[in-house]
Amino acid sequence: MNPPRVSVIIPVRNGKDYLQEALDSVLQQSFTDLELLLIDDGSTDDDYDRYTLQDDRIRVIHLTGRGVSHARNTGMAQARGDLLAFLDADDIWFPGKLQAQVSYFDEHPEVGVVFGKFIRWNAQPDGQFPPASTLIEDAAQHTEADPERSGWLYTRLLDGLLVGMNTAVVRRSVYEAVGGFNEAMRQGEDYDFWLKASRVAPMHSLNGAVALYRIHNASAMHRLSNDSHLANLLHAASLRWGLSTLDDQKLTARAFEKRLAGVYFDHAYAHYWQGNRRIARAAFWQALRRRHRPLRCLVYIALSYLPVRAQAQAAS
Repeated sequence: MNPPRVSVIIPVRNGKDYLQEALDSVLQQSFTDLELLLIDDGSTDDDYDRYTLQDDRIRVIHLTGRGVSHARNTGMAQARGDLLAFLDADDIWFPGKLQAQVSYFDEHPEVGVVFGKFIRWNAQPDGQFPPASTLIEDAAQHTEADPERSGWLYTRLLDGLLVGMNTAVVRRSVYEAVGGFNEAMRQGEDYDFWLKASRVAPMHSLNGAVALYRIHNASAMHRLSNDSHLANLLHAASLRWGLSTLDDQKLTARAFEKRLAGVYFDHAYAHYWQGNRRIARAAFWQALRRRHRPLRCLVYIALSYLPVRAQAQAAS
């Protein structure tokens, strides 16, 4: 058999509640020359082998719970396609997504990654999600690149440009140059991957949304850790590659410090209201050192020394 053009990699761990909708959004794509690698990372909620009965393009690979980066790396290593696409088990693609991206790759052989925008899929007050049909678009109409989100993107990624994992398709050559996801990371592994990819090839964004990103308590953006993984990544990238792209676009030191300050402030704010006040205080100091919202930083630093009940009364 000839290898498929596209390999779609879906890691899943106890995700049966939303998985079928994700699978359908891939299998119903107008572009059909694909394989779907369902990476079962130690699930106990379902027999994932049964999904192979739905379509002969589905392959299930069983792992033992080593994390999403290992699952994606396993998928890429076993993929047969020249183009590698990613989707999380609780998100969905828009119709026409793959066709638009494959066509763009064919027309732009120098581009290593084609991605797009995504729409946040928020739960309603009753906890249910509105039907996807009320939010999806025809992604096949997105045939042009967004110039603000396309090119050698390293400095724009440093400055806050977001690449949604479930929107991206990557050439195998980029994966081979980058070496996959850092399995030691528990957060920010996708951002780290895109920073590395941006050093080896141009990345282009289509001029519209191509996927829905489901927002719930298990979403990555709701995970809170002691360290600011994003700030650590920014520091590491600047030390490794500096503040310039390969085509000599530059991010000024002042702009980079401003970006860091905002990251520390957001980390502090999240911890102040939902986490550890001591961690919040240290992060507010980091933002204050960079002159980011100095009055607010000082107020929150002062409040962080009060007992929790007094903090709540003062804030109200």
